[in-house]
Amino acid sequence: MKLLIQHTHRPDEIAGVVTYIDAIVPGLNANGVETKVLSTQTESIISWISEIFWADVVHMNSNHLGFALLCKLLGKKIVIKYHYLFYISTHFHYEKMTFWQRFKFELIQTLPKSNYPLKWKLHTFVKWARLATRLGTALLSDRHAACSQFLAESHSFPWKVEALNYPIASASDKKTLTDLDQPYTFTYVGRLSPDKGVDLLLRATKLIEAENFKVNIIGSGQDLERLTELVKELQIQDRVEFLGRRSGKEVLEIVRSSLALIAPSRWQEPAGYVALEASSVRTCSIVARVGGLPEMAGESNLLFEREDYKTLAQHMQTCLDNPSQALERGELAHQYISEQFTSEKAVRELLELCR
Repeated sequence: MKLLIQHTHRPDEIAGVVTYIDAIVPGLNANGVETKVLSTQTESIISWISEIFWADVVHMNSNHLGFALLCKLLGKKIVIKYHYLFYISTHFHYEKMTFWQRFKFELIQTLPKSNYPLKWKLHTFVKWARLATRLGTALLSDRHAACSQFLAESHSFPWKVEALNYPIASASDKKTLTDLDQPYTFTYVGRLSPDKGVDLLLRATKLIEAENFKVNIIGSGQDLERLTELVKELQIQDRVEFLGRRSGKEVLEIVRSSLALIAPSRWQEPAGYVALEASSVRTCSIVARVGGLPEMAGESNLLFEREDYKTLAQHMQTCLDNPSQALERGELAHQYISEQFTSEKAVRELLELCR
């Protein structure tokens, strides 16, 4: 089989889609599949046509309608994988609906309010055009997959969308208490924006009675100034450190030496890859019960309801009171991803879709 893998990212871009592709290509090749990877962001249309003509099956990783049309014109099977939320209306609130209920709800939610400026009202048509593009690409595709069961269900399509998880390497030495930083540390990794809920972590930090612990915040973004001011307002400067952006290797080292990873998101995370990364280095996670985060964290880790920073604080306190139990949770999480998130499993399930 000749498999063309499409994406829309640049070579120097850090993205979960690129990480996914890099993880599955060696396994596909080991199974006798010839693979080529094509970025529609950087390659010319002539290259698109040449590579599509070469392939037996095309594995798309974006809602690129033009590329999908070329695939069908050249008679190729399309297996598409969704990595992002399909509907704007599901970003912060999700409930199960039929496709037509979801479609109607999406149109209503994207309508502008009467007091909006004209340019915002006109932007509604842009949103609808983008929705039409996504739906058109979906209709042209032969098989469908998503990076989590939550994301698969959230599409509400009348046809089946399979859950095809991100594979992740899980080789890591067993952890002991001596591997943890002193004082004990909690770590957040991700964008600094309101939808990521870092302010909830800061408010939870204020509530914790223990004095001797730290909170690392790794990442950058629009919310940095507001979060810095909140740290001062809550008078927790001695507990919180903003580490900025770090390399992937540095992030894993910091997370491994942490007592727990915190993922306090407000929005419906399609998957929450950061929880998998924590499990890969045997670190416990405390995550919000939103989107695909609970799936990625597994049953051994700690969950709290969206916006509930008081329960988040209780879970953090539990880890501080019993660090050995936190280590045990991290070990169980590592076993979970070693079984459910392997590249071999991802390759096998993708090939089933391609046949």
